[in-house]
Amino acid sequence: MFYGWFIVALFFFAGAFSGATLWYGFTAFFDPLMNEFGWSYTAISFAASLRGTEVALLDVFVGFLLDRFGSRRIILTASILICLGFLMLSQVHSLTTFYLSFVLISCGATGFGTLVCAWVLSRWFSKRLGLALGITTAGYGAAGFAVPVIVYLLNLLGFRSVFIIFGVLALVIGGLLTYFVRNRPEEIGCGPDGVPLHDGQHISEQVNTQTAKLIFPARDHTFKEAISRLPFWTITYVTVVAIFSVIMVTTHVMPYLEHLSYSRYTASIVAMMIPALSIIGRLGAGWASDYLNHKLALALMLMGQLVGVVLFLNAHLLFALIPFVVLFSVSYGGIFVLRLAVLKDYFGKAYIGSIMGLCFGLGAIGSVCGPPLAGWIFDTTGSYDLAWIISSVLLLIGIPLVLLTKSPSPE
Repeated sequence: MFYGWFIVALFFFAGAFSGATLWYGFTAFFDPLMNEFGWSYTAISFAASLRGTEVALLDVFVGFLLDRFGSRRIILTASILICLGFLMLSQVHSLTTFYLSFVLISCGATGFGTLVCAWVLSRWFSKRLGLALGITTAGYGAAGFAVPVIVYLLNLLGFRSVFIIFGVLALVIGGLLTYFVRNRPEEIGCGPDGVPLHDGQHISEQVNTQTAKLIFPARDHTFKEAISRLPFWTITYVTVVAIFSVIMVTTHVMPYLEHLSYSRYTASIVAMMIPALSIIGRLGAGWASDYLNHKLALALMLMGQLVGVVLFLNAHLLFALIPFVVLFSVSYGGIFVLRLAVLKDYFGKAYIGSIMGLCFGLGAIGSVCGPPLAGWIFDTTGSYDLAWIISSVLLLIGIPLVLLTKSPSPE
């Protein structure tokens, strides 16, 4: 079997761990922390904002490091930082320690994130890159199944013991990735997609002409060329608003639904299903991105996420809850895969680390602003409605921006 698929499997499990502990599972800690310390929603949500700030800054920096040094040292350092951060959280007694721990964890989050994964896979795959990205990002969706488990562990062991477990797992998973991941297929004697190095046929000759035009740009663009072009800023805007919406919803989904008189158990199931159902969007978009027009697919996914947020605004109506979970989850899962495909469409892979780093780094602005904004709106107004309306408007603006962006053309 092509070794690249083994790397895909490793990144799948890393994504599942990262999604469960750093992103989706965070919503389960609100009540335990409030009960222990009496902190407000805004104060707890600010930790998610710190997480987004660190990821934003480090994505830009790590993107350049990847192009220069590769991935393995970054992954090992990241796992150590995440482990230390969770061990600090297990001993937390003040907001200052809570925030400092999250800063440390967030410094390591990039090493377990989509940027490193996409950088490695863009070198291991050409013909099946979309599918490979879809599978690995599906790990973040699979993380949703861990939310009820986290809730159970919190009830059984308490949040301090759960944080220790998270720290140990970070070190184990990071060690496995560091040992087994290779930066390029040439290191094990083959080319992308497993093509033997002695085979002179270029990979683009092994797919039909139409697909090749969609997947492979005429040439690789430098970082400076990429940031001077409108498509880069369009995809960056889409990344910002998609993350703004996703992190806002997944951070506050349990307190929001409990505020609407749903039980904590029901709220935890919804929190689980959001990332879990995103697997459909991630895998579907990943498979389709190897064959279809990426720009149109991205616009459709934005529309689906928009409708999902509108339904979430009306979650007090039980019949709106299920279509919200399906549309919102599938759509944002597809967006996270398609934005990578579109960036490679336009700019190639020679400098994709630094290009993705800036795009993802700026995109983390949404992660920084979303959770505390929603927390502040609730603390101020006693309702989350305004937060969901703001999210809807931002998503709506992104649809015509994507559709009006010119498709990549040979130069």
